[in-house]
Amino acid sequence: MTDLDGSPQQAPPPAMTRLGLISDVHGDPVGLELAWSHLMVMGADLIVCAGDLVGYGPFPDRVLAFVTDRRIPSIRGNHDRWALERGPGEPDEFGGGTPAPETLEDLRALEPSLVLEREGKVVVVVHGSPRGDMEFITPRSHPPRILDALLATLGADVLVHGHTHRPMWYRSASGGLVVNPGSIVSVPVVESSRSFAMLDLKAMAVTFHDVESGRLLEVSPWPGSE
Repeated sequence: MTDLDGSPQQAPPPAMTRLGLISDVHGDPVGLELAWSHLMVMGADLIVCAGDLVGYGPFPDRVLAFVTDRRIPSIRGNHDRWALERGPGEPDEFGGGTPAPETLEDLRALEPSLVLEREGKVVVVVHGSPRGDMEFITPRSHPPRILDALLATLGADVLVHGHTHRPMWYRSASGGLVVNPGSIVSVPVVESSRSFAMLDLKAMAVTFHDVESGRLLEVSPWPGSE
């Protein structure tokens, strides 16, 4: 394709409207690979992770290698931070595998939050909450007025978080979204939803899916959601 003057016409950049959301992988590369595969088939333009790549599960190195090789943007969760604070060779008190020095360097490169701008929408990704990686977002602690205030303060259209291991979604009166995709990990020592999410930025809608099968999961809206 060329312009009128005969010079090559630059193709418009591809739309980035479908974001795959994962969180709390916790050293489970099998669950991570399954979720990634389902999201690729579903047409995700980009997959982002809301933290806690390590801890609990036995294979932190495989998880970090997968995320790095596939350039999955991720943030640092509390278990990632604790692994760095323990340092090389120190065992995980939660029973997870011990990260190799190279894995610790990959974790050290992660930021506690991430801001994406796609198709005119601002997406902020945190682990616990914008206030810290250990704060749980629950219906009791974060009723609609608190979530509305977070979206407004951040200037975000979408706030993505993890940490609770439970999927949730909230829609504000102005159309903003707060989303937790749930957790990927499958180990007997920790509760897990075994879920991921697909966010459609054009429609401002989110769906939740089972890690093993990819089937659609029904997740009720947050109390007070529009």
